[in-house]
Amino acid sequence: MTFGEKIQKLRKEAGLSQEELSDQLEVSRQAISKWERDNGYPETEKIVRMSKLFHVSLDYLLNEENTQKSEINPDEKGIYVSREMAEGFLAYQKRKIMKIGIAVGLFVGGLSLSYWHAEISMVLFMVVAILGIILLLSVKLADNPYRKIWKESLSFDKTVKSELTSVYTDKKKLAHTLNLVGIGLLAIGFLLCPMIAPAEMYVLDNIVLACGMVLAGAGAFLCVYMAGIIRAYRLLIMNEEYHEKRK
Repeated sequence: MTFGEKIQKLRKEAGLSQEELSDQLEVSRQAISKWERDNGYPETEKIVRMSKLFHVSLDYLLNEENTQKSEINPDEKGIYVSREMAEGFLAYQKRKIMKIGIAVGLFVGGLSLSYWHAEISMVLFMVVAILGIILLLSVKLADNPYRKIWKESLSFDKTVKSELTSVYTDKKKLAHTLNLVGIGLLAIGFLLCPMIAPAEMYVLDNIVLACGMVLAGAGAFLCVYMAGIIRAYRLLIMNEEYHEKRK
């Protein structure tokens, strides 16, 4: 596969038009067209930017010896997901879920500020809430180059799917453990901490309740983050089941 064929393939897999790719690389659409027809070659800086944009290595783009497309079953339908595309999708999802998890953790943990009897506590709570809203908006407004993966059927090379399944098995064990930790922190924060200090010990009670909200925020982050990561892996390796549930 030539350099131009790879650029065209990666661009289409990312759901980008030639105009959209040219805007991101700050070149003309005609330049993208020439590259894809192998009638021209981009500068090194542009190649580096494309490797980051498509989440592939420079070797993949430049080395034609190891870029032969894996064989897939001709009867399979849907979007072909290469190893590079799968890794790029998972990396994108991790960043996205990280932001959502942090935002939820900030909202829950920010409740600890409500136990401070000072005007500054309300200001701090608003700052925390605004940070959470900004993170959620950044997720909502960000361009998602992998939107089609959620909507269409997928096909894989057997080796790639086997690797993903192996990683998913390990991730699922870790996710189960961290989910239990997250649920435990939520239970401690919302259920146990309110009962630790007697109500008459006003100051101590507020401190314990505030610490409980911080622990609950950490627990909420763990639950949201691990659930999102596992969902992304399941979408890839259990694609048919995922689409059946959506019907």
